[in-house]
Amino acid sequence: LDCLVRQFAGTQMASLGMEQLKHCRAASTSRASIAEVVLPVRKPRLNTTTVRPIPRPGQRVERVSTYTFELSAERQLVTCSALAGTAVPAKPIPPSEEVKVDGVSTHEIIPGVQLLRGNCTARLKYEVEYILNRGTTDNSYVIRVPGAAVVVDVPFEAYAADYVTALGKLTPLAEVSHVIITQLDPKSIPSLEQLIAAAKRSRPAGAKQLEVVLSNPAARLLQSALGEKPEKADLLSSVTMSVARSGLKVPLGSGGEELEVTLMPTPRWPDLMTVYYPAKQLLFTSKLFSAHVAPSVATAEAEDAGAKKKPQAGANSALDVGGWEVYGNDWRHYFECMVAPQAKQAASALDKLDVIPTTLGGKRPSARGQDDTLYTEFGNWLYRLLSGKKNPTGAAAPAPLAAADSSQMLVGGLLPMHGPVVTTSLAQLTREYRLWLAEQIKAASTSSVAVLYASAYGNTAALAQAISRGITKGGVAVNMLNLEVVSPDEVAKAVNESNGFVIGSPTLGGHMPTQVQVALGSIIREKGAKELPCGVFGSFGWSGEAVDEMEQRLKDAGFKFAFQPIRVKFRPTVNDLNTCTDSGREVAVAVKRKLKAKEASMAAGDTRVAMASAPTLAMGRVVGSLAVITAKVEDAAGAMLASWISQASFDPPGITVSVKKDRSMEPLMYVGGKFAVSMVPEGAEKVVMRRLAKSFQPGEDRLAGLETTPGEVTGAPVLNAANAVLECQVSSRMEAGDHWVVYATVLGGKVIKEDSPTAVHHRKVGNHY
Repeated sequence: LDCLVRQFAGTQMASLGMEQLKHCRAASTSRASIAEVVLPVRKPRLNTTTVRPIPRPGQRVERVSTYTFELSAERQLVTCSALAGTAVPAKPIPPSEEVKVDGVSTHEIIPGVQLLRGNCTARLKYEVEYILNRGTTDNSYVIRVPGAAVVVDVPFEAYAADYVTALGKLTPLAEVSHVIITQLDPKSIPSLEQLIAAAKRSRPAGAKQLEVVLSNPAARLLQSALGEKPEKADLLSSVTMSVARSGLKVPLGSGGEELEVTLMPTPRWPDLMTVYYPAKQLLFTSKLFSAHVAPSVATAEAEDAGAKKKPQAGANSALDVGGWEVYGNDWRHYFECMVAPQAKQAASALDKLDVIPTTLGGKRPSARGQDDTLYTEFGNWLYRLLSGKKNPTGAAAPAPLAAADSSQMLVGGLLPMHGPVVTTSLAQLTREYRLWLAEQIKAASTSSVAVLYASAYGNTAALAQAISRGITKGGVAVNMLNLEVVSPDEVAKAVNESNGFVIGSPTLGGHMPTQVQVALGSIIREKGAKELPCGVFGSFGWSGEAVDEMEQRLKDAGFKFAFQPIRVKFRPTVNDLNTCTDSGREVAVAVKRKLKAKEASMAAGDTRVAMASAPTLAMGRVVGSLAVITAKVEDAAGAMLASWISQASFDPPGITVSVKKDRSMEPLMYVGGKFAVSMVPEGAEKVVMRRLAKSFQPGEDRLAGLETTPGEVTGAPVLNAANAVLECQVSSRMEAGDHWVVYATVLGGKVIKEDSPTAVHHRKVGNHY
């Protein structure tokens, strides 16, 4: 019966038409199982319902069972026969992966402002959709004034003990007056909990309580994590929780200085907010302008690649030493993974920040600083122009720097939650963010897909983010909506304005959460929605019925799916995320196909075969060696056919590979990534092209039917039929229109068949492969 109790505990018992379960306890006998439940019902009733029990750990139930519920007015006896259904062994729950971190280091940004940086040279997996393996940092900032200190953000739980110890060495915990949380991740709550406990112990009797400043969604999360647990409720009662609003002023001691809070909610981060320190001209940006990269990794790779600005001190600095040359790709990748899928909301949030770059330390702009400021203002102006927003200065480019008004923020440093403090590249990064967002918003004017989801533990949100990235990589914009914070009308409007939609849900108590059920009803009732390409996805811990329910309801209503339903048990792996990205790309392809068909039907007398231009025909005569590129990251493997490959350097030996932005291999070929090149010999090209020169379903094994062997250096699969093999590591990437040109140094290689020449790929036109 424990399975039955857990089935209904904490969920709405819709099948019985009851209110939410308030109290439940169970006892089990050898022949029958009985649960005693307290429910606020008005009259006795007898119900029979069919449910799918949640099995005990290590088992799964193959078929459902029928239970009879006998309910009285005050106490309901839920009686059922011994648990029916065939229980068979199942894979055990995977143990929690031990996170190896490199400790917490302290860095001074300017006098009075310190960074406590949690360092990790491996990939922390709390943002699992971010698949690079370049390390990361978790940043916490401490602002100290005479007699007081304010902490901005706390790190991931793996750093908790080291963090509190380091903070205590930096400033007396009794002097910490405020802790400001710009975005609260459940994995950061243990660090906050330890900080609160340590501050409570350090405060003398009668001293003012520590004040925790956070947004309303974050306050609800913290309350549910600590306040509703009896053993931790007294800990939460020892602090004052202040729910922030835009414009809130947080005092810094008694000297008159203040911090200014601005709410910046997005679908993925509904609790996001930024903090501005006017006296020092610092902006704490939370997730915005972040990068998942360990400075020691970034600077070492920059040195190996011969960076023009030698960043020797970067590993031990809080700042972006080496600038855009060292960190530009990491900022761009974080944006594409985490911000681009919510571009519309992120752009609205950034509109609240009118940043005017200065130099670090609170100085007025120098001559160079004014140039940077004009550069950023031009980027803002161009962003408004491309996105269709009204330019305050009309159609003309901005005039020279004028005196700052009250809405402008003079900023000498961006202090994000992850990655380096941005100073050297401040003007360029803020400008690029605007332009990247403008590109996404412009794409939305042509085509877009609504990505709707609810997430219980962050896993379904990770799937939504990965699917969204695949959609944007396919050249279609994304409108991401968190069903926990939007209304049914907003859902209906989003679907009505989109060219497709996907919807995701966790499985709670064997069903979809109420928000997803309501959203699904709104979609089904929306006229014309069934003509849109769609998809369903979700994560679960045991049974995963929610995905089946969504699929069946949409199928019964006549909807057509762009990809197979995605079901992920527990936390998604790299392979799961790649499948999601591929699925998002399939949605983008389906959307573009419908739009092209519509355009073709509207074009009178137009032929289906477009005539290629003379330059395009000439480009088709450029030939290249035929090769198969493969890579392997954790449980994910990728492969693609390539002919745009060439030697690029003698010393070090290096090659270039051109990869289309929407290819499934592209995420595996970022700086630091390793891959193998199998050169295809003449005579074997037909077999290889027959297998790889076709479309694949998301998650399909691209090398099935081809014999391979793991590479000696990279572990990536190499073709047994190859005449030569190269194993490489990506050193840099250059954006080239709809492709990335990847430069990689050769780590190893060998010739397998000396007398076998490499096949050459011939094309007729240059507008496709």
